[in-house]
Amino acid sequence: MTDRPDAEEPFQQGDIAATPAARKLRDPAITLTTAFVVYIFINLALALPLVIFPVAYFEVIGLDDVVADSLGGLRWVGAVLLAWSLTGIAVMARPEGRGVFVTAGAVQLTMGALAFLYSWSLDEYRWSTWYQALCSVVLTGGAVYLWWARMSGRKLLRGSQKPDEENKRRFFRR
Repeated sequence: MTDRPDAEEPFQQGDIAATPAARKLRDPAITLTTAFVVYIFINLALALPLVIFPVAYFEVIGLDDVVADSLGGLRWVGAVLLAWSLTGIAVMARPEGRGVFVTAGAVQLTMGALAFLYSWSLDEYRWSTWYQALCSVVLTGGAVYLWWARMSGRKLLRGSQKPDEENKRRFFRR
């Protein structure tokens, strides 16, 4: 502490809120970029096995051979998820004006999470429990994170805010 009335007191461990100089807010561009890296990873993790080897994928997650063979034609689902991951790359590269894609991605993960949780509650799934649990957790976590990133980056998505210059060089190389 000091006797000067204009001097700021340093941040103490017990203080509830830090001074504006001591607490720097995270750039929404970083949050949005990180959320879309997670979004792209989730889509690719589900898409690539479906596109490349769908029957083997269904066998790995615990379906029997007959069911896996009959579901082998669902390769198109993997192609749709692959297209969504490519769209995520486009949004990451230039987020201004692409809020609708971020919303659609958040809705996609939310609906996927709800479908897995609903299927879990009805006990209607036929694949392994580890796969059901893993997909439920990953899709729920991804949906929550993407909705949070969308809310924190809405000004950036509208184009009324630009990312910090340091972060722009790091994440939005054009």
